[in-house]
Amino acid sequence: MNRSFLFLQGVASPFFAELGKALLDQGHQVLKINFCGGDWFYSGGLSTLNYRNGNDGLADYLTHIFSKHAVTDIVLFGDTRPVHLDAIRLANKQNIHVHVFEEGYLRPGWITLEQGGVNAHSSLSKDPQWYQQFARTLKAPGTFYNTGKQLTPRAIHDMRYHLGSFFLKPLFPHYRTHRPDTPLTEYIGWIKRFPRIFLFQKKQAQQQITSLLQRNKPFYVLPLQLNADAQIKRHSTITSISDFMQGSISSFTRHAPEDSLLVIKNHPLDTGLVDYPGVITQAIKQNNLDPMRVVYLETGDLNALLDQASGTVLVNSTVGLSSIQACCPTIALGTAIYDMPGLTYQGKLDTFWQDALDDRHKPDANLVDAFCHSVIALTQINGDFYTRKGIKLAVSGSVERLVSLPQNDVHFEENNFDQQVYNKT
Repeated sequence: MNRSFLFLQGVASPFFAELGKALLDQGHQVLKINFCGGDWFYSGGLSTLNYRNGNDGLADYLTHIFSKHAVTDIVLFGDTRPVHLDAIRLANKQNIHVHVFEEGYLRPGWITLEQGGVNAHSSLSKDPQWYQQFARTLKAPGTFYNTGKQLTPRAIHDMRYHLGSFFLKPLFPHYRTHRPDTPLTEYIGWIKRFPRIFLFQKKQAQQQITSLLQRNKPFYVLPLQLNADAQIKRHSTITSISDFMQGSISSFTRHAPEDSLLVIKNHPLDTGLVDYPGVITQAIKQNNLDPMRVVYLETGDLNALLDQASGTVLVNSTVGLSSIQACCPTIALGTAIYDMPGLTYQGKLDTFWQDALDDRHKPDANLVDAFCHSVIALTQINGDFYTRKGIKLAVSGSVERLVSLPQNDVHFEENNFDQQVYNKT
């Protein structure tokens, strides 16, 4: 049966354009709405409509478009963007399939595609036993293709997207980005941060990590997320990354073993606009903590740390999946698809520091395998959004998923994690 796909805002790359062309080649209808100049720049020759008004009139506009074009499916990247909220609500009321793309739950080399929502809006089961049972029905994983490094092509696409938005601003005067900082502000931050990383911080971080691994004393890893991440803003009670660090340092001071260290690692795409070393220094002083017990890393091999860490403390980062795969005790302070008994610590942060040293609180290796195998089968597609090879792979896998009939009754359960934010702090 031919379907009518409406593409909303996508990732800053040619991925949506190539995906739309692939669906057209199979005989489906494809229409894309541009909300800003960047969307227009990456429309790639698809049939498009330009929405030039504010979000207040978007619901009425979409209702008209859904009806006029007999839309059966909407496709979008990121389910918490303001331009997508009304679309998802309307689609659900009209039984229109909602397909949401996001960066991979497992990285690198994967992208996420789910029906209905992603991350804390995912409908994946929270029952550990379900994964054990479902994994037994799955075939052995197919061939995995490494798509290579993505940072450079991702940066190039990002700049092109925002240049398009800048120069075509008069055509989209009411558009407001979901990101808290302007692109220029972010670029200035990256220009300041990245040269320092490559010139001397990379070598310094490696030396620090080597020293940590040779120390043979307990240490805990605190991987930072991005302040603008919807995972922080929409799916946790934590107000900011600074708040997360300050609370964690306070708990670490009072409850962690006296000979242990706290290793705080920055996100690789952080803009450097927040002075995290300054925030850490202030928190150390406020808690009368020995400064030598806190190690801050701008970069470095996170997997090497996770392999030997006594525990990982995070909000809801996908690093959590890497941590549990490394059999490292992990606590998630927000909502995360992997936060369940057998995978993560279910108690409070204050008790985690000591309990993590007990092998009984390590992730269940069999459940980890079953969970990851199931998540790959249900939500992950080999490829990426930014490299030529990655886009080609991702498009091929995505088309197959998009044109298949939904199987929600088989593997999904209804969840509303926005109302289920755990209080572990």
